Amino acid sequence: MGYKISILAVENCMQSSVTGIYDILSVASNQWMMSGGRSELFELSIVSYDGLPVRSFNGLEITPHYGVNDCNPDIIFIPVVLGELETSLSNRPLINWIKDQNKNSVVICAVCAGVFLAAETRLLKNRTATTHWNLAEDFQKRYPDISLKKEKMLIDEGDFITAGGVSAYMDLALYIAGKYGSRELALTISKILLIDPIRKSQTPYSGFNFNLKHGDEAILKIQKYLEKNYSKALKIKYLADKAGLSERTFARRFRKATGETPLEYLRFIRIGKARSLLETTLDSVDSITYATGYEDVSSFRRLFKKITGLSPSAYRKKFGL
Repeated sequence: MGYKISILAVENCMQSSVTGIYDILSVASNQWMMSGGRSELFELSIVSYDGLPVRSFNGLEITPHYGVNDCNPDIIFIPVVLGELETSLSNRPLINWIKDQNKNSVVICAVCAGVFLAAETRLLKNRTATTHWNLAEDFQKRYPDISLKKEKMLIDEGDFITAGGVSAYMDLALYIAGKYGSRELALTISKILLIDPIRKSQTPYSGFNFNLKHGDEAILKIQKYLEKNYSKALKIKYLADKAGLSERTFARRFRKATGETPLEYLRFIRIGKARSLLETTLDSVDSITYATGYEDVSSFRRLFKKITGLSPSAYRKKFGL
């Protein structure tokens, strides 16, 4: 018998993150047999809390094989949830079931917003996890005792494995095929299904979310100014004067309102503009450097790679026209 994997279907889940994992691991299990395995590597099932069909975020219905009380898994997958999440987070019997399974040595795997359900067990306290980069701020507010590594695509804590954005269920499925099968199996499945090998970082995909709802009008004025004048050589004193504040007060209030220093904030705006130009134009890296307020092309290249995880040319190749 292979590893028993129960893929949890919950209201507002993304159907492909349920059926997609099922498909990838089914192919992996079949390939395992074809390459000499004595039995299928994985025994897969889709489960809902009560065994009844659930409605995915797009209205399509998912019919499970079992309810959670009728399965005895080695591994549980918690899928991507899009939109309203509170229904699942407030389902204490479901959360307690996940918690009890983990205490019985079941490995919990969660993707994207599904990581919130894993976090609700409180078993990730003082441990490390990842989730979609755009959910990071909400996650950190809800679970401040979890060390969130939003730049990571996948983190394996042994009994908890968490993965980043929506499509990270594919990375997670390949990782499970490699962990419980072999590295060769994971690479084979990657080639058969034309899936990129397991990605290490979601940084190239992440955007910059700037807080514009903090209520500090003086700082908001400067944020709007920076958005329009990012290519100019700007001094802190000039910005402080424009805000009508002393330099010290300006720096303190800016960081409190945005979470960044003024110079860090300007840097993120500039790199964001550079990303947009690389995605939508054929402008040279030199011209993009100057257009975004930098003078040294080599320094710009290093900074761009530090923030996005890719060189400008690699970024353009991946996301450009």
